[in-house]
Order: sequence, then C-alpha cells, then structure tokens
Amino acid sequence: MARVPGVFRGRRLLAVGVVLIGLVVLPRFLTRDLVTALFFAFALITVALNYDLLGGFLGYLNLGQGTFFGGGAYAVFILTKHMPGVAAAGPLALIGLVVVAVAIIALFAAIVAYPLFRLKGAYFAMATFGLFLLVRQLILNLERLTGGAFGIYLPPGYYVDQRLAYWLMLGVVTLSVAVNYLISQTRLGVGLHAIRESEPAAAAIGIDLFRHKQTALVISVIPSALAGCLFGLHFGYVDLESVLGVDKTLLPVIMAMLGGTGLVLGPIVGGVLIRVIDVSLKNYLTLPIPALGVYGLILMVIGLFMPEGILAGLTRRRRVAPRA
Repeated sequence: MARVPGVFRGRRLLAVGVVLIGLVVLPRFLTRDLVTALFFAFALITVALNYDLLGGFLGYLNLGQGTFFGGGAYAVFILTKHMPGVAAAGPLALIGLVVVAVAIIALFAAIVAYPLFRLKGAYFAMATFGLFLLVRQLILNLERLTGGAFGIYLPPGYYVDQRLAYWLMLGVVTLSVAVNYLISQTRLGVGLHAIRESEPAAAAIGIDLFRHKQTALVISVIPSALAGCLFGLHFGYVDLESVLGVDKTLLPVIMAMLGGTGLVLGPIVGGVLIRVIDVSLKNYLTLPIPALGVYGLILMVIGLFMPEGILAGLTRRRRVAPRA
C-alpha cells in the first residue's frame, strides 16, 4: 500500500499550499520557454502518477499508460475536426468535447481491462506495450480520421493560451496527487495492496480481484487522457511522435521507478529529476548516446543500489539511522 510520509498533515499541508501558490504565480516571472518546459513536466508527471496506481499500488507493470495520454489528445482532435461548429458555441462547448473525449478513453480502458487482466507479470507488461503499438498502428492506418503520419491540426478558435494551459495542467497534476493519496486511504487502496501481496489470499477474504483492477485502471486513465487533451489543445497539432512517441509511455515508468513506486510523492520526485536531466541533455550537453539510453543507465544504477527508488530508500535509511 502507498506510504504517505505525512505530506497532508499539519505544517506540511501548509507547505504544500505554499508550493502550489508559488507554482500558480510562477509563469509571471518566467520566459515562455521555461513555462513550456514546466508544462511538459506536469504532463509527464501526471502520467507517471497515473501509472503508479497499477505499477505501485497494484504491482502490475503497465508499459501502455502513454496510450491513454495520446488517445485523449487524438480523441478531442477528432471530435473538433468532425464538429467544426462547436468553436462558435464558446468555451463551454469545448469543455464538453474534452469531457466526451475523456469519457471515450475511460470506456476504452474499461473494455480492454477484460483481456489485459487475464495476464500477469511479464505477459501483462508486454500486452500493455502491445496495446500501445496497436493504437499507433490504427492511427497510421485510419488516415482520413486521424491524419495518419501527417498528424492533425486544430481548427481556428480552439487553441488554449499558454498561461491558461499551464494552470490547467497544474490542476490536473494536483488532481492526480490528490486521487493517489485518497485511494491510499480508502478500502480500494487496501484492496489493491492485498492483491499486490497475494491474489489468492485477497480472493479468499472476499476481494473482487477483477473489479478492483478494472477500477484502478479506469481511475488512472482519466487524468492521463485529460492531460493529453490539454497538451493537444495548447499546441494545436498532434501526431504520433508528439503524443504517442515511445518516450510518452516509457518515461512515466522511469519517473515512478526512479522516485519510488507505491509512494504518492515518488513519481513527482522522479519526474522532477528526469525533467532536469532531459533539459540538460537537450540544451546543455552533447552526448553520443540518446537520452533514453541515459535513462536506462540511471535505472540500472537505481536497480543495483536503491531498487525501491530514491524516496523510499532515503526514508528507509532515515528510519534505520542510529540515534545519538
């Protein structure tokens, strides 16, 4: 079960509020490039937090979480493309399209849960990555609907301003943190923890295994799809590499593992570190190996010396440190 080291208690609650207020006003003091970098970070951290509902709480390695991020972006773009009069109806109509797009992706997740959760371990991980590749191939083949390899543009009037997009994405990542925390405190979280420890034992005490797994998957999909919608609406264009690139489904896994799976703050810590490394690699360093290769090396080091992740490792060391 996720361990929450008192983040939402007492003075730490005040600290979280101060951080949120600081992040809200931060765009007024940053360049557009830095605001965009934070926007990217919030999007990936959201997907990492959502991945952790299955990967950390349930113990299922989900290599397809990026499917729902990209699916949300494509769903809202397809709706706007085939409903061109919606923009004239105002912002509420656009919000309605986003809600419909997220609902479509959530329904898709509820349906694919049936075949996916018949598998376990490496087979489940391969199946989720196979789902990711399948969706990519469908988008390539359904060119009239999705734009295929050329991508798809938003009609005029749908773009979301940079600062508004930043604040909305900040809201989505905050929602993801709150959802993970609340689930860790509910019977659903207890059930997921029991399933992770032993599925036969969980079934023996009356826990509906499939219902818990399906519920966790659907809950994890909604913020990811919403983040994908905002991502697309801000930039005004989506294609396979921008919203369904391999990095969009593997980086969140790396973020969660680096920070510590099963911890509410783990994906955030890992996400911040990965974004710092990513920006440094792309803007300040020139290395002969691709960025994903660097991330792989980082995971190898973490796996060897701190397999539970940075946050969990630091917490454990603090607990066992001798007192003076």
